[in-house]
Amino acid sequence: MCAFMDENGTKTTCARLPRGCRLINLPEHRDKRGCLSIAEWGNGIPFAIERVFWIYDVPEGEERGAHSHNECAEVVVPVSGAFDMTLDDGTMQATVHLDSPHVGILIPAGVWCRLSGFAPGTVCVVLASHPFNAAGYVHDYATYKNEVIEVVPYRNEMANVWNTFVKASKNGTFLLHRDYMDYHADRFVDCSLFFYKKKELVAVLPANYEEGTVYSHGGLTYGGLLLSERITVADTMQVMACAVEWMRLTLGAKEWIYKPIPHIYQRVPAEEDLYALFRHEATLVARGVSATIFNDNMLPMQELRRRGAKKAGANNVVYEESDALREFWNILEGVLAGRHGCKPVHTVEEMERLKSAFPDNIRLFVAKADGRVVAGTLIYETEQVAHAQYIAASAEGRSVGALDGLFCYLITEVFDGKRYFDFGISTEQGGRYLNEGLAFQKEGFGARAVVYDTYKLAIGS
Repeated sequence: MCAFMDENGTKTTCARLPRGCRLINLPEHRDKRGCLSIAEWGNGIPFAIERVFWIYDVPEGEERGAHSHNECAEVVVPVSGAFDMTLDDGTMQATVHLDSPHVGILIPAGVWCRLSGFAPGTVCVVLASHPFNAAGYVHDYATYKNEVIEVVPYRNEMANVWNTFVKASKNGTFLLHRDYMDYHADRFVDCSLFFYKKKELVAVLPANYEEGTVYSHGGLTYGGLLLSERITVADTMQVMACAVEWMRLTLGAKEWIYKPIPHIYQRVPAEEDLYALFRHEATLVARGVSATIFNDNMLPMQELRRRGAKKAGANNVVYEESDALREFWNILEGVLAGRHGCKPVHTVEEMERLKSAFPDNIRLFVAKADGRVVAGTLIYETEQVAHAQYIAASAEGRSVGALDGLFCYLITEVFDGKRYFDFGISTEQGGRYLNEGLAFQKEGFGARAVVYDTYKLAIGS
């Protein structure tokens, strides 16, 4: 079987292992002819096996391993005999005594391992996720310790560090600024994280926790990992693995709901997290479809939208940036209540506070007829995107084509230099229902689909 060893080499029942490591019980078949165990992908082994090697005839007192892998994961099985496996993730160390041919141990990439205490006649089989690559090993422990990702929970006094990183990150927007995130701090239990490598901040995770589930983030349109420009795919995989292990050990979390930042908000490519999600076998559980104009290659507006804009012009509708938030909110609340039986996500008081805190990012544009607000949209402006967070028109505004005129004005005059103009999603029920009329209206301005995804990642016990 197997046993855990304490720092004095004494067997213990402690089952806590370093990040991502776990015992694997392989299928075993016993009958009068003897025993047979199986190792195959999906049936105990959590990866496709690319290489198999075995260790035997180890002299007394000799050790094996004493390295980590940058990318390769392994499952180590004592098919005969016994040995001790010491595992170290840079912050936690554990030693496991292995002596069963149907119990192996998973060693993820980035975990230091050392095999010792070999019994005479021991044969150790290693199943690897990658072919041999000499450059993928770290043999010096001091170098390894220097490469380890350190996880630090967010605290309120660290807000300036957080905000500075978000501004410099590849994919951060003002929605991930603490002054925005914390406007509804009373509704969420925050469990945001910092990730350091060589004492340099390489990623942050906006997150909250509720009843066994981590959300990143439950109160935002998107969240997920915010990444430094220097971070690599391998580093991001290690960051995600560290985050999963922290959630499991510190929170006792069972799952992680992850909303990656859509590519239109990224200053430079920043989809390392999507690959890490795939490697962690995360499942896509929701997909909202937005309509987005790509101004570098803009499609022509449909005649129906142009006619609406001309109608607004014939009715002397005028467009302007405005502070008449409450007047617009009255229209918005009426539309949402009458058509959808719901309310805006934000109260008008919350939006006033946010607009005051981010005046360059949260901007209200309205259409007026005879001096009255008849339509409007609240724009969330980021470096690359003008996003219509809220859109509404009164009955009068709809009758005179006010929204068609307003959006033509915004697209061609106000935000013509912005790379993307995003109308927001036209889906409900996690993307399983498409409001085709709403999508058609947005697509009429020359917009096409961009998805806002949600993933679920299981966190093992």
